[in-house]
Amino acid sequence: MVCAMPFTRALLGLVMLACFSGTSACASRESLGERSLTVLGAGVVNDPKNRSLRFDLLKFGLERFCSEMQSRGLALKASDDEPVMGRFYASACNTQVLDDETRKSFVVQYSGAGFATSPQGGRVGFQTTGLVEYAPDFLMKDGALYVYFRPRVVDATGFQTLLVESQLTASVLKLFGVNADAFGRKVVDGELRRGFTVVRYGDSGETDFGLGVIALGEKPYHPFSVSAENKTTLVNERTEVHLGQQDFIGPLNVDADGQALYFTLRVDGAQAIDALLVTEQVGRTLIDAFTKQPGPVSIPAPVLLDEPVVRESLWKRFVIAPKGRYYLVLDNSGAAGRTTPPSGPADGLSARTDVLALVGDKP
Repeated sequence: MVCAMPFTRALLGLVMLACFSGTSACASRESLGERSLTVLGAGVVNDPKNRSLRFDLLKFGLERFCSEMQSRGLALKASDDEPVMGRFYASACNTQVLDDETRKSFVVQYSGAGFATSPQGGRVGFQTTGLVEYAPDFLMKDGALYVYFRPRVVDATGFQTLLVESQLTASVLKLFGVNADAFGRKVVDGELRRGFTVVRYGDSGETDFGLGVIALGEKPYHPFSVSAENKTTLVNERTEVHLGQQDFIGPLNVDADGQALYFTLRVDGAQAIDALLVTEQVGRTLIDAFTKQPGPVSIPAPVLLDEPVVRESLWKRFVIAPKGRYYLVLDNSGAAGRTTPPSGPADGLSARTDVLALVGDKP
């Protein structure tokens, strides 16, 4: 069974599907009732007798829950401190509030598609649907709001494999009689039961999330410290792009004309990686092909940015972009960009890449 581990590791990235719901629910000021919290104070909010009040505050964001959920991609990780190993992109979402004296929770039902990668096992493309009932609650510490989503029911989780890129992995699965769909569904169902935590810091609206329970006072890992007060952080994460693979980060929202996207990248492992910026329409076409077809995808359309990022250098660029949404494509293949990686062991040529993306007024 050792040979099956790359595929197992890839599927473990799907556990972060739960966090996707949490980030969207708590990303807006309305969703956590910030103004009400300021008036009430931490003592009132933390009083166990005020569970109904806290639940009412959480319901503020539900009207925008699904629209926000479908507007951003989720980074898939085996654990919070591991690099990104894939992405999930939601295509549909519905929510329902269960609010009575004995049951206060909300149900999230979603569907979408994505991919997960590993160095030896190649890429797994998938589509999935899920229904989870969460019992939310929160506590405050040092001005930060910790929102805990504990699942009550996990049901109707569906999983369909669209692609198993590695012929070796496919052969091993067949040899041991492992059904990829059934295995993926079991992993998703089990890990969704761990729940997740969303942390909102002060008045800035900055939000973090992590799988399971994050203890009061602790923070999820981010590779960069950000001090730009006039810019909004869109992405601050570490991803790993294996040899012959790509990553699609986004969509990155530019809300108005006269703004720019600011990028900072740092690469370790591979000698270089290509960074390209494409429009949302082009990005979605590329992602659809990437989840269904083996091999890297080429980019036929003109791009807004196409530059190599050299290992161990701190690469900084900005792109003045019209109002719209965009994807940052990281390429560790010869299919796109200006560089072609040398041949060699796949493990030695994976590109661990720290990515920071901000949006703000153009220079």
